[in-house]
Amino acid sequence: MQQKSRAAGSRLPLHLPARTAIATTAMNLQKLALGLAPLIALSSCNESTETISVTETRRLTSYDEEGNLHVAMPADWRRVPSTEFRDYNCKFNENGEVYISIASGDVKSNAERWLKQFEDTRELRLEDLERLEVLGNQGYLLEAKGTFQGMRGVKTEDAALLGLLVETKGNLITVKMVAKADEVAEQRANFIEFCKSIEWK
Repeated sequence: MQQKSRAAGSRLPLHLPARTAIATTAMNLQKLALGLAPLIALSSCNESTETISVTETRRLTSYDEEGNLHVAMPADWRRVPSTEFRDYNCKFNENGEVYISIASGDVKSNAERWLKQFEDTRELRLEDLERLEVLGNQGYLLEAKGTFQGMRGVKTEDAALLGLLVETKGNLITVKMVAKADEVAEQRANFIEFCKSIEWK
């Protein structure tokens, strides 16, 4: 039977032997892989594979952010970085220090701990302490003189303490001044005004 002629310009269907088709497909995949390799390498250069693990944490202080308290600092005091237990930290003169803390425990236990730093182990009667209104609550003023031994064990002779402890909004706010006795006496008025200026933001 005579085959019908195809129209001019029409394309014949392409049928490759099975082996040729497989070889062609493999070659195309190889070219694709070679073309993607530089892109993958470039992408990997911009990504870090190093694993970072956090092993320590610390509580945020008012030096990281201003916190919930606002206070007016006397002009002759200077602000220094806060620490783990000092949420607002100040210095005056050469070694005088004043700091605000949000403490745990109650007024009596903290006040007696402060007195022990002056080798005073007597039981404290809160009703014997001077009062000062701070943050809308009655706070307690504590004073001590003598040899002061701080957390690091360093002793300071002829030192004095002037402190405030006040409970407010479920927190115990403490303000503590430690310096030479004559310096604490000179700064007493500044300390009182400093404490009275404390406000919740």
